[in-house]
Amino acid sequence: MPAIIHPPSLRFNWMCQRPQQMFREFARLGYQAIYCNPRRPNEPRGAFRLAKNLYICTGVDPLTIPHEEPRILWVSAPAMVRHIQRYRPHLVVYDALDEPAEEFSSWAPYVEELRARADVIFATSRKLYETNRQHHPNVYLCPNGVDYTHFHPALYGNLPRPPDLPADGRPVAGYCGALATWLDWELLDYITDTNPRLHFVFVGPLYNISLPFQRPNMSVLGYRDYRWLPNYLQCFDVCLIPFKITPMTEGCNPIKMYEYLSTGKPVVSTPLPEVLFHPEIYVGRTPEEFNQLIHRALNGDSPGARERRIALARENSWAHRAQLAIGVIEETLKKKGWVSQND
Repeated sequence: MPAIIHPPSLRFNWMCQRPQQMFREFARLGYQAIYCNPRRPNEPRGAFRLAKNLYICTGVDPLTIPHEEPRILWVSAPAMVRHIQRYRPHLVVYDALDEPAEEFSSWAPYVEELRARADVIFATSRKLYETNRQHHPNVYLCPNGVDYTHFHPALYGNLPRPPDLPADGRPVAGYCGALATWLDWELLDYITDTNPRLHFVFVGPLYNISLPFQRPNMSVLGYRDYRWLPNYLQCFDVCLIPFKITPMTEGCNPIKMYEYLSTGKPVVSTPLPEVLFHPEIYVGRTPEEFNQLIHRALNGDSPGARERRIALARENSWAHRAQLAIGVIEETLKKKGWVSQND
């Protein structure tokens, strides 16, 4: 079977973001998926088999794991372009996750070289797709997705309730994700101040800021393990995507959008370009409209709307994304002279 390797740029055991989710699915599709973790100080070195076809390496050369060729290198962090050759890949994939601007501006010096080295580029958003296809002939739109089976049980409300959630009887407007500079803190200031009868719950770590303000109707819970996120989401009455609109977020395809939708909960977002493609989501273009839509979501939801949200999430699973990527990879390998064992 072909081997697909992710160099050590994002840790597996504390993040369940796109690269980790895709590698789980690649393994299920029969690829030997080898994910490399950065090694922390004093952390033991080793290579471990997590599941059939799925390996994780920390501080060891992934090429020492017996594997068949062709060897595919899947690069998510552009700075890793400096280390491509050490993996001796037969195919290089650049997975373009975010716009290399603002919070991700450190990526910008490496993007042009990575495009030149890549055989295939996958783009998570239409903006990233359009930008990259101006510079590369083999670019494909492959948005983010969701582990639907993980999040959908939140619909039924029978998961154990997290003990740190407020239980004051007020409706809950919730957010899951990093509390970072890309959130619209002026918007959050407005809606938390305007709605003392709602409780606003934030599940996620402070990323690159200090909390700008705090109110009695806010609970900022910090980082929670991925496996417990459905337990929190089941207690939300409405889910929020309060991102600022900037050049960076215009290229963002929020994973939380699909996770929220899997629960059937109503979602209120600022007008991110990727959100606008989905009429199932309420879009507030001003703080006042955003606030009005929170109340519409709380008071005017319907079983039909809930089913449409669930159906949209189901169609956007990580399994679908990995199947798309593998199809493109196998076609590109054929053009390079590699024939699939299934042919």
